[in-house]
Amino acid sequence: MKARLTGLLCMVLCAMMILCVAGCGSNASSKPGGWRNPRDVSDIDDDDDVVSTKEKVKIVKSASSSVKYEKYDNGLVSLDIPSGWKVEVAPVDYIHYSFKVYNPKDKDYWFLFGLKQEGFLKSEKARKTFAKYYPDAMFSKLAPINPQKTEAFYKVWNKNVKLSNETELKTEYFPYLNKFKVIQNLGKSMLGGDILRASFNNASGKTMQGLFTSTVMSSGTYMLNTDPFNLNSKKVDVAPLNVYHIILMTAPDDEFNNWQSVMDHCISTITFSQAFVNGFNSEEQQLKSTIIANQKVYDSISDMIMDLWEKRNNSYDITSQKQSDATLGYERVYDTETGDVYRAYNGFTDDYSGSRYQAITDDMYTKPIEGYIQK
Repeated sequence: MKARLTGLLCMVLCAMMILCVAGCGSNASSKPGGWRNPRDVSDIDDDDDVVSTKEKVKIVKSASSSVKYEKYDNGLVSLDIPSGWKVEVAPVDYIHYSFKVYNPKDKDYWFLFGLKQEGFLKSEKARKTFAKYYPDAMFSKLAPINPQKTEAFYKVWNKNVKLSNETELKTEYFPYLNKFKVIQNLGKSMLGGDILRASFNNASGKTMQGLFTSTVMSSGTYMLNTDPFNLNSKKVDVAPLNVYHIILMTAPDDEFNNWQSVMDHCISTITFSQAFVNGFNSEEQQLKSTIIANQKVYDSISDMIMDLWEKRNNSYDITSQKQSDATLGYERVYDTETGDVYRAYNGFTDDYSGSRYQAITDDMYTKPIEGYIQK
């Protein structure tokens, strides 16, 4: 009984000391610099520390979990973008309207939207045949899309955007997808194309990951003699292909899980103004009807992308995230009270004696990182 009273007395004295430090000290305040509830992080800047006073765990919020949005509007298109990010609009017409959104502090984080690209043929034989008649035409120079699928479009992306960057845009507007490799075909977009999860290397050789979609459509059939000097020669279909609703969203391989929902949100907010619709070429009726209904269309595409993303095969996540943690010197834990996942410094679980933060299970590697536990 005496031991219990002694223990109770110690607890009361400790509580009084804490209250005195929090409320009575000359520097104590609810503003930054004074004590605050560790669960209240609304007034913490991106680089501020969130400290658990209960178990003395130092947590720094991840950039992706603390994103604030701002509205971008150039009079033609508007959308939400992460605060501080930039928008670059390609110098093209309404039909081929395209813009790229990126983090100027780290250009590995970006997404790109394009209404239409054209000038593609259906096979290499068709391209060579067309080149005999019109050697200087874009159809003769662009790599064909064969088969007529989303993956084939991205397989020849580098060759075609190089030509566009150098001859049409005169700037390196389109990023390059080196060693593009599909990890998983997540399914069909509501606009007809596939939604692909893929990896690629950036210009410096760093592994990147992203989601890619586009809709490849044929303009019909147009048969042309393979030999312009022999009317009896075999014929080949040279009717062009058009590619619509091009969306790419990418980040470093180990960070894409964290940023996918951020970029998906931005895509969902794309809105074209009436001024854009009025200026749009009426020839593209199918594309125009999509633009007029864009608030519903791109929001629905965003929902579909998110749904398919959440249903993805997680084997790649587990393997790549484990490799990334090992390379960067992290171990991954989760908060048993909130379910939030954190990257902790290597050796944290050896140093930590509490019960709140525990090592994650393999299925948790699909979850985004809420922050970093530091020493």
